[in-house]
Amino acid sequence: MKSTFISGLMNEETESLSNQLGLWHHLTLRNILQRKFTGWLFDTDDLGNFLMDKSQKAASCNTTELKAWKLNQIMQFLKIPMPDKLDIHALNSIGTEIEVQATALLRKVDKDFKGTSSDEMVRYLLIQIINKFSEQFKNKDTKEQDEITRKIIDILQSMPLDQQEVLKTLLDVDEFSSDIIRQAIFDHTLSTALASFMMMVRYTVYYEISKVAIVLSGAVSLYVAKPYLKSFIPLVMFLFSPIAVASIGVGLTWWTDVYTNNQIRSFLLPIMVMSSILASGQSQDRSSDERTDSFVEFYNKQYLKPA
Repeated sequence: MKSTFISGLMNEETESLSNQLGLWHHLTLRNILQRKFTGWLFDTDDLGNFLMDKSQKAASCNTTELKAWKLNQIMQFLKIPMPDKLDIHALNSIGTEIEVQATALLRKVDKDFKGTSSDEMVRYLLIQIINKFSEQFKNKDTKEQDEITRKIIDILQSMPLDQQEVLKTLLDVDEFSSDIIRQAIFDHTLSTALASFMMMVRYTVYYEISKVAIVLSGAVSLYVAKPYLKSFIPLVMFLFSPIAVASIGVGLTWWTDVYTNNQIRSFLLPIMVMSSILASGQSQDRSSDERTDSFVEFYNKQYLKPA
């Protein structure tokens, strides 16, 4: 069985992968406290710039190297054993296990999520993100709203005609006009329709729906998940800030630092898996087999000892 996570990982580009590397290694309790996490949440201090700088430095790496880094970090975090030698079969088995464990992890860290498959995980995360950005959309001026609405209409109209008709039925409209889409964003009927749409069509439209989230955010790649990250960081701070704040002047305790960073990564990992699954919908110049063969060869040389 071919893993959707692995198919997408082979498609992921340098920008997305380097953003993930920046968040995985540098969105830590220490950095959040030192750079005033509340400021980052509202774009008023330097944590966002710090993370972006780390991501840009990671972008100098080879794309295949970043893919191998991502797979290796996820395997280590989920305690998935490394194979003696990686091949296509082992790679897909690892990818399937990652999808299962990431879904279970999201259920653990987000009690509102009740799904049991990576398919449900991606739908849930995308709709959560779109809903949160829909709230921000209301605060934008008319010009910005018009631009966002136009881009969303372009995305919807780029879909196959039969899919457009399904979405129009779900929205109960005859056409995708600016007024209709703007109102659908305001009252969340767009996200509701997209959720139902993804259940009907599944992976073939996930990448297109992620474009809607990106347009609503004005961001790129993984940073589209920032509203979701915003919702969990205050929870982490609520649970651990008494110890953390008390120790900030003399250095964080090992337990607080390590344990809290583990919690942060527990939230990040399902988003990273979602990022790969979404990328499975992208078209690529090189064949899937060619990209996978190149990756397997690199991974065996980089991470696995010769037999």
